[in-house]
Amino acid sequence: MINVAILGAGFMGRMHAECYHNLPNAKLMAIGDVDLNKAEELTKRYGVRAFSRPEELIEDQNIDLIDICLPTFLHKEYVIKAAQAGKQIICEKPIALTVEDAEEMVRAAERAKVKFMVAQVIRFWPEYVRLKEIYESKRLGRLLSISLTRLSTLPTWSWNNWLLDSEKSGSALIDLHIHDTDYLLYLLGRPSLIFSQGSRTEIGYGHIFTTFTFPQGTVAFVEGGWDIKADNFPFLMTFRAIFEEGVVEFNSSRDKTLSIYQRGKEVEYPALQEELSASRDVGGNISQLGAYFSEIKYFVDCVENDRPPAMAEARSAKDSLEVVLMEKRSAETGEVIRF
Repeated sequence: MINVAILGAGFMGRMHAECYHNLPNAKLMAIGDVDLNKAEELTKRYGVRAFSRPEELIEDQNIDLIDICLPTFLHKEYVIKAAQAGKQIICEKPIALTVEDAEEMVRAAERAKVKFMVAQVIRFWPEYVRLKEIYESKRLGRLLSISLTRLSTLPTWSWNNWLLDSEKSGSALIDLHIHDTDYLLYLLGRPSLIFSQGSRTEIGYGHIFTTFTFPQGTVAFVEGGWDIKADNFPFLMTFRAIFEEGVVEFNSSRDKTLSIYQRGKEVEYPALQEELSASRDVGGNISQLGAYFSEIKYFVDCVENDRPPAMAEARSAKDSLEVVLMEKRSAETGEVIRF
């Protein structure tokens, strides 16, 4: 049994708490938040302890795993403290705001010989998992091109509005768009060329458009943004992958989210089984816990069986951050960046 403490009682903390509650080999022990009332409101659901000082949980000898659901600008401090205390660590994405900070975090975990995974949840999202399976099986031949989109309304719901402070969140470029950059690297490896353009306001890059070229010849176009001020616009994520022998398309706004098109065949709508549905209202715009549960279950199993979390290790998250920051450089300078 892995004893767990969560740092951060916001939306992601609530999602993660419900996941641990449904895992037979994990026991949620405590939740910490600087806002003690917020922590207590969440702990009442699960009958666990609430703390306002994260250090108390990190220093608790009964805790095996620290789950960090804090704002991005606090990740480095508490990942390093958890590592130094010998705790296993899962940290929400993005890993950090700078490559230097991310490298310090990775090295701290390596020195302490603890497992450190970054919750890049799209790697576990059913439609994206299926796309990777199709790509690796070569069922539809070679992947020629892929486009990915992730759009959201302006995120005005965060604690102290930290998401709208680009110095604390990195704006949409680092907080939102990194999902798709990370998935592309996970799917295709490191690109050979990138070129980015974006719209920038007082809150940083609220919208970004990037073209990637990969050594194997695949071209990708990725759009991400949270500068939409129409509050009735739905959160949207999509991809369209064009293979030699077919197309795989995902659109989160459709009832049948995933479609596979092949010449001479009827459209295929693969059944996607969520590992877990929410048993209570955890808030936010996602009704299923599926991918969140899958990633947390995966990490808990890695800890329990003393395996490295190879599917989402922290060093790969650092590499994704590095590429996103290169996208920022390209958008700022107009430079085509070659690797």
